[in-house]
Amino acid sequence: MERKVFARSAESFTVRQSHTCIQQWRLETKTMSMNALFAKAADTSSEVGSSRAFPVDIEPARAAPAALKVVPRTVMIVEDEPGLAEVLALNLQASGFETVTAHDGLQALYLLDQSVPDVVVLDLQLPQVSGFRLIQLLRSRTATARIPIVVITALSFREAEDVVRRGADAFLTKPFVPEEVVNCVERLISRAM
Repeated sequence: MERKVFARSAESFTVRQSHTCIQQWRLETKTMSMNALFAKAADTSSEVGSSRAFPVDIEPARAAPAALKVVPRTVMIVEDEPGLAEVLALNLQASGFETVTAHDGLQALYLLDQSVPDVVVLDLQLPQVSGFRLIQLLRSRTATARIPIVVITALSFREAEDVVRRGADAFLTKPFVPEEVVNCVERLISRAM
């Protein structure tokens, strides 16, 4: 039985369902890139016959893009309480994010000069450079102007609303559940895409 799978250039490749050959190719396609797969298909065409057959079924061909490396999203946590910073980092890492932690505003600025995260989670009451000033600096730089910012604060709800007007994308008031931060970060990242 032959099925047309896909076309590359002007040639169409077909699948011949040969049980042993399919099993062997399924194992190989999990680690091969698509370019290597096409090259191998061209080399094997003489072995299989003159019909330019491609001896692999549809499922591994569709699964190949999933084998690409997924780059985790990076979240910068700016929190002066080490225990809270660690809890946030552990929860975000458990959800598949990479985290970078700064314990004051000055350290955050230094780290932002090194690399730009996908989201910044910060406290407003920080030593060295306050959270308000940090938001202002982030929004004034071209490299960081569009980074989503989540503010975690002990301020009242009314005062926290002012933070959003100053440039934050979201805020959570203390005390909070760490999963709320994870959900907020995921929502902001999906909105930014």
